[in-house]
This record gives sequence, C-alpha cells and structure tokens, in this order.
Amino acid sequence: MAARSPEVLILTQDFDPTVDPVVRSLKSKGARVVRVDTSYFPQKLSFTTSDFEGGRQVLRHRDSELDLSAISGVWYRRPTAFEFGDEMGEPERQFARYEALHGVGGILRATDCLWINRPDIDAVADLKPYQLAMAKKFGMRVPRTLLTNDPDEVARVLEGEQGKLVYKSLSGGVIHYPGAFPSGLLTTVVGDEIREHLGRVRHTMCQFQEYVEKAYEVRLTVIGNTYFPVTIDSQRHEATQVDWRAEQDQMHYADYRPLPEQIVKQTQALLDELGVVYGALDFIVTPDGEYVFLEANPTGQFMWMQNDLGLPMSDCISDLLMEGGPFQRGEVKQVGY
Repeated sequence: MAARSPEVLILTQDFDPTVDPVVRSLKSKGARVVRVDTSYFPQKLSFTTSDFEGGRQVLRHRDSELDLSAISGVWYRRPTAFEFGDEMGEPERQFARYEALHGVGGILRATDCLWINRPDIDAVADLKPYQLAMAKKFGMRVPRTLLTNDPDEVARVLEGEQGKLVYKSLSGGVIHYPGAFPSGLLTTVVGDEIREHLGRVRHTMCQFQEYVEKAYEVRLTVIGNTYFPVTIDSQRHEATQVDWRAEQDQMHYADYRPLPEQIVKQTQALLDELGVVYGALDFIVTPDGEYVFLEANPTGQFMWMQNDLGLPMSDCISDLLMEGGPFQRGEVKQVGY
C-alpha cells in the first residue's frame, strides 16, 4: 500500500506573498496543503472534534476536509481575527469570540504535529524584555537597557551616560492612524529634545538602550536546525547606520560570514528556551568582532532575502512541515550565499 502523502495546514491571511512559494514547494513534493484564515471562522470554516461514532477531528472549508489527527505540520503565519455575523449584537459577539478562542484554540493545541510556531509559544517568545534576559542568561552580550515609564529614571540615565542612547519600540512600532497607511517607528538616537518631553515617558512602557558601534549587522533566519545568517552592510549609508530598515528598498549585503560556533551554541540555547522552531534574530557585530544580540522575532519576514540572495528558505520550511514533529533541536547546518 502506498504511503499517505503528508498533509499540512497553513493558517494565514488571504494576501500573504510569503506563503505562496512555500505552498508551491509543498505541492511539488507531493504534500496536500489546506490554506485558510481564521477570519473564515465561523461563517466559512468549521472545526469539529467528537468522541461519538468512533471519533473524529475535522476542519472543513468549502470542499476541503482535513483530518486534524493526521496532519504532519501547521504553519501559523499571521492569520487574522474571527469574523462574526452582523445578526449578533456586540455582547453576543464578545461571548462568541471568547468561546471560539477557547474552542478553536484548544482543538488546534491538541494536535500532535509540528508547529511553526504555536501561537501560545509565539506570544511568550515575542516578549522583548524576556528575550534580553534569556540572552544574557546564556552568555550573549546585549545592549545595556532601560525599561521604564518613570521619567525620573530616564533623566538619571541621561545625566550619567556619556555615549549615545537610542529609543526602540518593544512591539514593532507600527501605528495605525485612521485613513492612512500604517506608519512605523524606527530605532532612533535620542536627542537633547527628550529633556523637554520627559513627561511623555509616563504614558507607556519605554525602552532605551545604549548605542552600540557597528561594523555590520547580521539577520539570522533559523528554520528548525538550519541557519541562514545574512550580513547586512548597514554602515555604508548614513540613513541605515542606526536602523537598516530605514532603506529596505536599497538593501546592501556584505559577503557571507558563518556564525562563530559559540554564537551558534548560545542561539540554540536561547531558541530552545523560547520554544520556537522558526525565528528571525538580529545581531550587531562591533568593530572588534563582538556579536551583540538585539532581538528575536518569532514571525519575522524572510522572503526578501530569499529573493535577493537565492536562499532556499521556502524549501526548508516545506521540508520541516512535511517531516512533522515533535521537533528536536540538534546539529546546526549553516547555509551561505
């Protein structure tokens, strides 16, 4: 009897160009792929688990039916919120939303397969102060950091710090203004004007860090035990010296440099602590060659590097999803360009 083809569930929004190459890779390797958004629930998507009639765990969408007990992997790729009908009032919608979170979330959590990444793990792994604490625990250098909503604490650091400070948002810095495209807050060197506006620190949690001199930066994409370290020549132009995201349309890469073995070991320990299978990590490399950990994004983008450098990232993700789980962290393979 022929072996059953692997079945993969991808949870993502309708328009997500990053998913398309992975879907093509999966299908070319013989996998069956069901791609849905959680916004389809409950009007166009159903979940059922039952102990009656022999038992079943089923997802249904249009003509597709997926046995959740048989899937090899789930890619949780930034899906959007449930959408409920207009026939319910707001109190009923709130109740339905909570029921859906418990029900759908519990059904998916109970699947015995590989996740990239499970949403509950993502939620914890994305906490930047926790990342920094764990990175220090495993011996990485991180920038000296102040997290506070107390203006006096910022004033104290400004008075004693001789070098430059930067402000960096904790959540990606995207602000949605009505009727306008979302705008982002880049990492910014703090100027003298902050002394006049220290009171604004009181409004929310703020992160200030020492400015670390750079020779170049590294964007490390980790897919399972495969590492894709990409060297970014951020110091070539003034606009990208503080934050290379400022000019992504004019990204400048430097020659491939594999990570030192010590950084690989520390990164594996960090990712093991965070529990993620996929992560996009950012490092500064100082003029003295020291690696400085900045952050890890458990849902970070990667397609721009695949396109620019010809890296086989989509194939790596599809291989992992088809292989299934549970995932075991082990020997690292670094892939260059």
